[in-house]
Amino acid sequence: MLINSIPATGPSPSRRVGGRSNPVQPTRHHPMWRRGSELALAAWLLVMAALPSRAHRNPEAPFPSIKALRLDTPMVIDGLLNEAIWAKAPVATNFFDTRTHRPADLQTTLRVAYSDTHLYLAVECFDDRIDQLHASERREDRPFPGDDWVQVNIDPGHSHRAKYSFLSNPLGTRADGNEGPVPGLNYGWTAEWDLAAKILPDRWTFEMGIPFSVMNYRRKDGQTWGINLNRQQRNTDVLSFWSYNVTDYYRARYFGHLTGLDLAKTKFKRSWEVTPYASIRTDFNRDNKTLVRAGMDASVRLTPSVSSSFTLHPDFGQVEADDDTIELRDTERFLPEMRLFFREGDEMMRMTHRLYYSRRFTDITAAAQASGRGDGFSFNALSLQGNLAHPDGHRGNSTVVRLLQEIGETSAIGYYAANSELERGHSRVLGLDANFLLTDAWKFSVQTAAADERLKNAAGRLTKDRKDYLGQVAVNYDRYPWRFGAGYQAISPEFNPVLGFIPRRNEFGPFLSGEYGVNGRSTWYKRIVLNPRFNYYQTERGRTSLRDYRFDATVRLANDLGLHAGQDVDYHAPHRNTRSEADVTFRAADFWRSATVGGAGGEFERVDYHEVFLAKPLKLFERWMLRPEFSLRFEDRPAGRRETIWLNRLVLDFSLTDRMWIKSSLQHRNAGVHNISFIYGWRIRPRTNWYVVFNSVRNGGRAAGNSVFTKMTYTL
Repeated sequence: MLINSIPATGPSPSRRVGGRSNPVQPTRHHPMWRRGSELALAAWLLVMAALPSRAHRNPEAPFPSIKALRLDTPMVIDGLLNEAIWAKAPVATNFFDTRTHRPADLQTTLRVAYSDTHLYLAVECFDDRIDQLHASERREDRPFPGDDWVQVNIDPGHSHRAKYSFLSNPLGTRADGNEGPVPGLNYGWTAEWDLAAKILPDRWTFEMGIPFSVMNYRRKDGQTWGINLNRQQRNTDVLSFWSYNVTDYYRARYFGHLTGLDLAKTKFKRSWEVTPYASIRTDFNRDNKTLVRAGMDASVRLTPSVSSSFTLHPDFGQVEADDDTIELRDTERFLPEMRLFFREGDEMMRMTHRLYYSRRFTDITAAAQASGRGDGFSFNALSLQGNLAHPDGHRGNSTVVRLLQEIGETSAIGYYAANSELERGHSRVLGLDANFLLTDAWKFSVQTAAADERLKNAAGRLTKDRKDYLGQVAVNYDRYPWRFGAGYQAISPEFNPVLGFIPRRNEFGPFLSGEYGVNGRSTWYKRIVLNPRFNYYQTERGRTSLRDYRFDATVRLANDLGLHAGQDVDYHAPHRNTRSEADVTFRAADFWRSATVGGAGGEFERVDYHEVFLAKPLKLFERWMLRPEFSLRFEDRPAGRRETIWLNRLVLDFSLTDRMWIKSSLQHRNAGVHNISFIYGWRIRPRTNWYVVFNSVRNGGRAAGNSVFTKMTYTL
């Protein structure tokens, strides 16, 4: 779970303009498509022939290392670090400050031990201003936006492409996630592991006990794992890393080494986990309706490196699954996957263009999944029977297979296949994507896919019967403080597979992006980031469909004043849209004391607009937190009609106790539109949870939905 200490700068209007549907299909013969295909093939052959061998596993490589000591008995996790093993264990320290690129003034230490069942970590975080320590979050698996925290990252396969992350704040609150070859932590992954923390006069400490059975690992002696730690200190606004690379310190290829792991005799446990649930939902609309449901989620580890999951009539109304967002337009949004069945393997399904989007699966009857890693590859395979959320809506069986093949030390090729046999047709997709790290700075990537779909709507009318294609090649350079990328993409007019998330189609052309991001070393600024971007796309008929120029500038001053400005000028056929925006964030380093105000103006689809927005997180006291946001927009429409649109949102988190809480989200808009939810949660026992939820949705003065929902879960 990657924690971002900078609050959001405020809302901006979502923009989505799709190309018009065209019944003809000359996409394969489009000259720009042919040039893109030839370019992709030539670049592919060149890269495969010239791909260098890497030397990360070379013991002389400049990466820090720490040896783990073996324990014969389990350890008591209490956060005190007074066990005899910690006095004998090697100590890893010398954390680097990401802003100064020098050793941090306040250091952190790490010690590691292991038994036949667990990996143990002991961490000390020294702090000479312990009275200014930031620690308030007590609920597990949530971000720590205003807290101090430490993130432990582990790469058990030493693949340099994947990691598990385990986080703690000074109160010993747990959070976790995992990541695959594509950057971005999978927040939905979670596991059972032990954690305890203590706050002392000059430091805070914690111990972690992580079962081997929650990770994909090998039962062999003499292993070396990848490991890295990073620490966020709020009172000094310092982010520090143990194994530090100034360019990209979060990536697994820059991890240090954890040595001395003899794991051939570890005790393998299948770790069955079964979560049955029962729920009752009552809708209070014109016709009151009550729905009673019951179902089950289950998972089991088949081998130390392969896990599986099953579900039967799952409840996908997870009460905390979705992030709250503030929107002025009704467009589809991408949301992270937080549901139990998709917990394992989701990190491998990420691609530049999302051929697979698990949120397409809604009402599932039954499903099974297996994922894991082998020698030089990882995989994820699943089969589901149920409904698909797509423009026409479908029901049937979908089988998806994803394979990632490791090439050299840091490169990978991905293979994707999906087959959906539906009640009203079929959808079949094949895809291939690859990322080749040519040097430490240069990367070449490619993605291509083909879809064959024959679909009917609910009335039985044939709406689609065609083959469509997607392709993209890109070259990226990434070395501090510069980053840029250039490439070419081609997406045929109807490439929108039923399992995919492809917001724009019928685009052929180049794109270019860049970034200059520099950290201040005891100067007047903490960070400066400049972002230019350019896209130029044509339709399959050679007509310009998008011409987009954007530039953003962000400055964080030494006094924690954050400044941001952006200019966006683009042509989205048939409209020429413009947007100028600027905002200011006060006390940007302290989330709960920060405030953001800003404004924007421009033209969107022939509507002139001006808007202002405000966001101010509040912590009324330690257990009561508020996040209000407000946006006010003035629109001048072509017909001379003027409209004022306002939208405000208030998110309330109130922890009654460490195991009982209330969360509320109130979103209001003018013209009688609102979306209100109240959630009460109680962890009755460590594995027993009870939820009560109230939802009210109103659109334009008409009650679109009011419901009460209660749910009980118990994990075996």
